[in-house]
Amino acid sequence: MERFFKRTSNELSGALTESERSKQSRVEIDLANLPSDPGERTKISDYHPDIRDQIRREYLLRGPCRPRNHQFVQTQCGEGKRRFVSDWFNDFPDWLEYSVAKNAAFCLCCYLFKSNVGEQGGGDCFTGIGFQNWKKKERLHDHVGKQNSVHNQALQKCEALMNEKQHIRNIIDQNVHQSRIDYRVRLEASVEPFLLLDIVFPS
Repeated sequence: MERFFKRTSNELSGALTESERSKQSRVEIDLANLPSDPGERTKISDYHPDIRDQIRREYLLRGPCRPRNHQFVQTQCGEGKRRFVSDWFNDFPDWLEYSVAKNAAFCLCCYLFKSNVGEQGGGDCFTGIGFQNWKKKERLHDHVGKQNSVHNQALQKCEALMNEKQHIRNIIDQNVHQSRIDYRVRLEASVEPFLLLDIVFPS
């Protein structure tokens, strides 16, 4: 169509602005300034899909937020006052984190990968609202659940994401090695008749 009609400058500027708009919709994120406190984080689903894995990797490299030296606030639980116990970090080393801002416990891997599955895995308790029932530590075990639980699926996705680059590198290395073997076999097969000719008819 452009062979017959030239675009006017207004149409060109309109096309450029549309392109710029689509680029602006993908806001650049400064990974170093992502909030560490789980109570202050933006939902993963609110980030543009193109940058979600970068954000997930950054949080996984940092590890769970664990302010061990913090003076944990006591809250009313039933008839007495209870607070978060820092030793729980040792009991759940892969995922348990604490928000100073919300005085609540969170799950790092569920924040990063939990799909919207209603009340499974504790609903939003470990990803949005935060867990605060300090007298019921067994709820942390309930959150982990059985082998195929929502939490364990999220944990597997975290491990897969962190092993992805290494996995791809290994596949490439294996393919390069196999390509060299295949090339050598083909080369020897194509050279072999000439070697036989030299034996039969020496120069």
